[in-house]
Amino acid sequence: MSEAGATERAPAGVAEAVVARRRPSVVWLLPLVAALIGGFVAWRTFAERGPAITIHFASAEGLEAGKTKIRYKNVEVGVVEAVALAPDLSHVICRARMVNGAEAWLREGTRFWVVRARVAGGEVSGLGTLFSGAYIGVDPVREGESIRVFRGLPVPPIVTADQPGRHFALRSDGAGAVDVGTPVFFRGIRVGEVVASALDASGDFATVEIFVDAPHDERVVRGTRFWNASGIDLSVGADGFHVDTESVVSILVGGIGFDTPAGAATGRVEEGTVFPLYANRAATQREIYTEKTQWLLYFDQSVRGLVPGSPVEFRGIRIGEVRDVRLELDRERRHFRIPVLIEIELGRIGHDDLTPAERRERLEDLVADGLRAQLRSGNLLTGQLTVALDMHDDPPPAEIAWQEPTPVFPTVPTPLEEITDRLVQLVKRLESVPFERLGADLTASLAAARASLEQAERTLASTRDLVAPDSALSQELRRTLYEMTEAARSLGLAADQIERDPSSLVFGRGDP
Repeated sequence: MSEAGATERAPAGVAEAVVARRRPSVVWLLPLVAALIGGFVAWRTFAERGPAITIHFASAEGLEAGKTKIRYKNVEVGVVEAVALAPDLSHVICRARMVNGAEAWLREGTRFWVVRARVAGGEVSGLGTLFSGAYIGVDPVREGESIRVFRGLPVPPIVTADQPGRHFALRSDGAGAVDVGTPVFFRGIRVGEVVASALDASGDFATVEIFVDAPHDERVVRGTRFWNASGIDLSVGADGFHVDTESVVSILVGGIGFDTPAGAATGRVEEGTVFPLYANRAATQREIYTEKTQWLLYFDQSVRGLVPGSPVEFRGIRIGEVRDVRLELDRERRHFRIPVLIEIELGRIGHDDLTPAERRERLEDLVADGLRAQLRSGNLLTGQLTVALDMHDDPPPAEIAWQEPTPVFPTVPTPLEEITDRLVQLVKRLESVPFERLGADLTASLAAARASLEQAERTLASTRDLVAPDSALSQELRRTLYEMTEAARSLGLAADQIERDPSSLVFGRGDP
């Protein structure tokens, strides 16, 4: 029998020992259960925690590790775990832990920003952070590639991804600048805002991106026109002053207005459609002509007050505008001249039914009949000039120079310049007059006239002496007149006597 299987018996008379087996104590199970529960909780916590992300911000203002929350629609969706400087010290790196399930919207288009109290676009936002502290806002999207590193926005976005409405682009080549957050108005009611503004790479124009809230975005159609409604639009016309503004807000912070003119196209447009941005409401009311031609005009006189955008008119009707004003040296004539580039909208003239050859022939006939371009005063107060096309009587002969790329149209001097030229000619003629010889002759004539005047004065004095009341001549004249009066009276009496008694003429007057 083996040792393992043998059972030794005790010697006789010796009591057999009995071995008692003890069960494990329940007390030792408590730490084990606690360790298992702790491990399960830790595993579950680790398994249920959200993804870690990294956000790059320009500044750590308002951010605090372990306290700053990440919120969406005021619901906590994450917390900042650490904030540190970037190795190159150019920005800060914020590491945060998101809630479980955030993986679905951590995409390329998702945006993060720090929410603080701020004033922009005439509005105050983030006042609640004055008491609760700053937090990180998030605008999640569900499309795009999944990422874990983001670049925070310097300012909160104007429009979030879940806001209903549509984006449109406006192209401006001189309508003035607008800032992000500037309101968009439809007939004086705010219906959107500017979300981006940038200068084109060429520098020729600026592109402004706007967002129009639903359902007002349906008011934007093919014929809609946008204009810069910032400040006050003041104009002076024949019927007085006109003041145009959208609202008090647009006066203070600017704005963009839009409307659709009567009779314009009303077809629906897609999101992102590009529209021109006009300088003001009045500019949107002008008819748009797509066919335009450019001409060069050469002037020798001053063009102060003529700038790009100045009107080109025909008898008061606007048919185009000035595009450029330069200075050029004419080496052949050795003097400076000023080429002015103008753009004419042919649709305003009514030659749409003519072929290019017929249009050219018509213009040549008009020039032969006296059609010329001339500078005229557009506003006496501001000194603005306009280019006026009109028919002139007997202008100097001229023709259109059909050169490439821009033909040259003949011009005539301004009325003021014509007056100046005539004055110059008059001065030249006066310079040829021998004023010195004429002056000597005039002096001699004046001396002779003075001598004649003295002689006349002496003669008048002698005459005055002769006709004086106490002069001998005057007394003699009075005596002669008295005698003549007496003789006349005697003749009168004799005539009466003869009339009464004719015989007295023969026999004499009888005795009474």
